Amino acid sequence: MNIDSFKFTKHIKKLISVAIILFMAVCADSALSFETPDKARDAARTITISDGISMVLRDARLIKIEISNKDMSFEDTIIALSPLLPHVNLNMTKTYNQYTPAMIFGATSVPMGEKDPLSWGINVYQTLFDFGKNISNYKASTEIFHAKKATLESVKRTVTLEFIMAYFNLLEAEKMISVNEREVDSLTSYLKDMGHLYDQGVIVNNDLLPAKVKLADARQKLIAANNRREVASARLSTILTLSLLDSIEVKDVKMDTPSLPDMEDAWDFAEIHRPEILFFSDQIKSSMMRERAKTVENLPAIFADGGYTYTQNKYMVHQDDAYIKLGAKMNIYDGGMAGAEIMKERYMRRRLEEEKRKLVDDIRYEVKESSLGLKDAIEKLNVAKNALEQAYENVRFYRVKYNNGVATSTDVLEAISLQTKAETNYYSADYELKRSYARLMYSVGNDMTLIYKETEK
Repeated sequence: MNIDSFKFTKHIKKLISVAIILFMAVCADSALSFETPDKARDAARTITISDGISMVLRDARLIKIEISNKDMSFEDTIIALSPLLPHVNLNMTKTYNQYTPAMIFGATSVPMGEKDPLSWGINVYQTLFDFGKNISNYKASTEIFHAKKATLESVKRTVTLEFIMAYFNLLEAEKMISVNEREVDSLTSYLKDMGHLYDQGVIVNNDLLPAKVKLADARQKLIAANNRREVASARLSTILTLSLLDSIEVKDVKMDTPSLPDMEDAWDFAEIHRPEILFFSDQIKSSMMRERAKTVENLPAIFADGGYTYTQNKYMVHQDDAYIKLGAKMNIYDGGMAGAEIMKERYMRRRLEEEKRKLVDDIRYEVKESSLGLKDAIEKLNVAKNALEQAYENVRFYRVKYNNGVATSTDVLEAISLQTKAETNYYSADYELKRSYARLMYSVGNDMTLIYKETEK
């Protein structure tokens, strides 16, 4: 074998080796791709509160339903606009007769038209004046469309608040798991210390029983806390329209202690920005427009009608013709229907005005209640924070005293229980404050999306 043949053989071997490596890489990648769904299912998806709000506003079922209602209402405005625009009709007819149309003049039959004539025509109809009936109906449908838009905004805000509540519920459930885990760790550590004393003969076996019972109870509470976390996570996934098989993680929201708003200013702000009030305002305007349209229902309507027709007939002087008509039409008597509909609209408007006043009263109460709830949560958090600091020190104090033989097992177990209770109260107060703040912002009518984007910054 010469040198060139040897080099060629060596080059071929390298190419074969590279091909084998690439083939193995492709196979490994295919194997990983088969495992991807399970691994993706196991991997937790991290969602921030602002990301979740964006997902809810995009994917929530209730919002999509209300968007369809709004779109249908927009089409109603097009329907109401149509009487204000010209109506154009086109017709075409081909007639097949058994006999040629003819008339008898004495003893002679004279043809009058084609045997199988073709005719067509175009017609344009336009209402010129109807005392504002059609324009009032159009304005009424436009106000209804604005009311549907207000309803959509109200649904968006409600769904957003529901998500925020579920988000904080999940965060609180996770904190409770941490609290229970710390309790289990504390009791386990304490039980280990007691075990050393038991091995040295300082205490008897019965002295271990209270700690074992407390540890078993703490582990049961930890199991329950994990289950509550799963339920809270499933609830949040449902709101976000995610699969219940997917695992999600949430990030805590750090916020300073909020200040309480002036109640009069909060009420005034809510009356301007709450979409529920705008809904009733638009409904009232729509009712006024409908009443105006029904008031002129039986007055004359002036119209113009024009067109062009063609009829195939070689016996006619002119086979085509154009025309224009000016006319008026009026309903003389409708059996009292128009008068009854006018009164019905007035009663409906009276009802809408009362519902609007009641809504304003309810919103004021809601703002007041949310403000008091926030104030209560702030006070509870301050108290719980002080108690938590003391509870940590209390456990350390009694653990040292017990190891020195100047405290009983009951003292230590009580201190650990108090620490767990203090932590539970603290985190409950912390997330109650965050939920109360969200409820207050919702009640006042603030933009929840902007608030939590600023909070994350």
